[in-house]
Order: sequence, then structure tokens, then C-alpha cells
Amino acid sequence: MNMRKGLSRWLARLPPVHNEGAATAEFAVVLPSVIAITGVLLTLTRVVAVSMDCQSAATASARELVVSDDESAAQQAAVNIVGSRVDVTVHQEGSLVRVAVECPVLPGPLNVTPTRVHGEAVAARQ
Repeated sequence: MNMRKGLSRWLARLPPVHNEGAATAEFAVVLPSVIAITGVLLTLTRVVAVSMDCQSAATASARELVVSDDESAAQQAAVNIVGSRVDVTVHQEGSLVRVAVECPVLPGPLNVTPTRVHGEAVAARQ
């Protein structure tokens, strides 16, 4: 009980705290940072998603090329996954088929992320 009285006396001697407008100032400082971080995270998520789609397009294109032996069908398989702005390059070396796919990515803020990503797949004919 005596300790509580001592603590309350000590707290009473402290100068009064004026926090008027502190929350608004903190919000004004933090908000731009949160928006910038959100933008970077969304951009990186987009790059990763397009990169995964590009790799899937390369795999599907190589599989189609091995099965049908038709380069236009292989290119169409990549277009079906990624879209019409995809570049497909096919190299055939004996029984191996190497397909490289290049896909466009929307540029991010400050152009820090790549504008094109690559996917590559190799398949063997039997």
C-alpha cells in the first residue's frame, strides 16, 4: 500500500505529456513507407508469377514438340499458357530438344524489376 502511494507521488511530479496531433504525424510518416513497400511486394509477386508461367510454357512447349514434332504446335502450347507476346526458341540436338521461352513482365516502380523473364526446358525423344 505504501509503495502505491510512493509511485503515485512520483508520477504526479512528472511533467504533463501533450500528445495532441502525435497520431496524425506518425500516420503521415508511416503511410508513404507502407505504400512503397506494398508496391514493391506486388511487383515482385508479379515477376515471380510470370516467371513460373514462363517455365510452365517452356515445359509444355518441349513436351508438345517431342510428341507432335511440330514447332508451330509447340509455339502454340506456349502461347496458350503465357499469351501472344511470348518468344519461343527451339534447338534440336540429336534426340534432345531444348526450348527457351522469353516472356514480358510489366515494369515495376523505378524500373528495378526485369521487363522480361526466361524459362527453359529440355526433353528427349525416344
